Amino acid sequence: MPPTVLDALGAPVDVAAWAATAEPGADVIAPLTAVDPSTVDGAARIDLLIALERQIAWLQSVQQQVLAELDGRALDWAGKESIDYTQEQVGAALRLSPGHAADRLGTARGLVDQLPATLASLERGEITYLHAKALAEAVAPFDAKTTAEIEARVLTRAADQTVGTFRAALRRAVIAADPRRAEQRHEQGLAERCVVLTPRDDGMTELCALVPTEGAALVKTVLDSLASVKAPGESRTADQRRADCLIDVFARVLGDPNLPEQHGRKPSIQVTVALSTLLGCDEQPADLDGHGPITAQAARRIAADPTGTWRRLLTDPASGQLLEYGRQTYRPPANLADFVIARDKRCVFPGCRRPARHCDLDHAEAWCTGGETCEHNLHPLCRRHHRAKHDAGWTVRHRADGAYHWTSPTGHVTTVRPLDDS
Repeated sequence: MPPTVLDALGAPVDVAAWAATAEPGADVIAPLTAVDPSTVDGAARIDLLIALERQIAWLQSVQQQVLAELDGRALDWAGKESIDYTQEQVGAALRLSPGHAADRLGTARGLVDQLPATLASLERGEITYLHAKALAEAVAPFDAKTTAEIEARVLTRAADQTVGTFRAALRRAVIAADPRRAEQRHEQGLAERCVVLTPRDDGMTELCALVPTEGAALVKTVLDSLASVKAPGESRTADQRRADCLIDVFARVLGDPNLPEQHGRKPSIQVTVALSTLLGCDEQPADLDGHGPITAQAARRIAADPTGTWRRLLTDPASGQLLEYGRQTYRPPANLADFVIARDKRCVFPGCRRPARHCDLDHAEAWCTGGETCEHNLHPLCRRHHRAKHDAGWTVRHRADGAYHWTSPTGHVTTVRPLDDS
């Protein structure tokens, strides 16, 4: 018989030691969570950590089976052939972006359909979800026979390896299984090339680019050359000069009159700031498009930039809403489009982070049924989620406080608050 909750209260050290080696499952959870970590010594606390990690792995193995049952089985709410919006439903339910939800669905399908031994090892708490996910992603391009060979080669030692060590062993196994696919994998990698900006809390942003090796060498060569020029009394380090030169290159490009327009305007960088802050009456944080909150001092400096690179938008200091003005045409004119894009910043579908300037401006209430072209009836939706609203049974209601209430085809409600990012 497994220990009980009373055993956990009377002999917590023994229960912790038992839970660290017991087969994970429902019988372990109650006594394990009844152990108060403040009542046991350091060794028992490590046992608790091990036991909890094994239980988490077991629960995640169960979750993979649920996700695999969902994937590709979305109901056809419109009664016709349509795009599968399972990833949107999962994303809204788990508070994930649709892309992240799609990754989770793909991992689950791979584990359930192709990697039963890996899923069983996760269920027993021998490996973590990160081990299982790495293996599922690595074998995705391979057939069943090759997948089984890779799994058999790496799984035997996975329980004793860190995720980093396991990934290294996995890379070796993948190459050994099919060396000729190396160039094919490079071609697939080319299709995934991207640039990602990640704001930090200190007013800086990390810029990460996944590019071909030869392209990275070109960028480095140009930056090294530009940064090699040192002005008299130069105090910047070489790394600082390279970073500044990278910005200078794009600042020159932004002035090119041939750059494509977005919603009828030349590209510009937008800062949204309260009128009282711009006037120096208070120090409220402002918002830099694509980055997020910035200090009042930085906002005033940007807003006063004489180059014309920046576009300044003013908000009401009390509500945070943009200062209003109305429009009554079907296609939003440039200034109304500017207003909606600045207000919501990105696609307002749950979990989507696509910038509003790259989205469609959709009528909450359709124009043909009496909906007006005004700021209260317009919102940005990326093309995929625009289709989800019109073709897949999703509905949205825009509240007076700026929040959007989305209802999925299953009746689940998710709230999106664009102002929370301000």
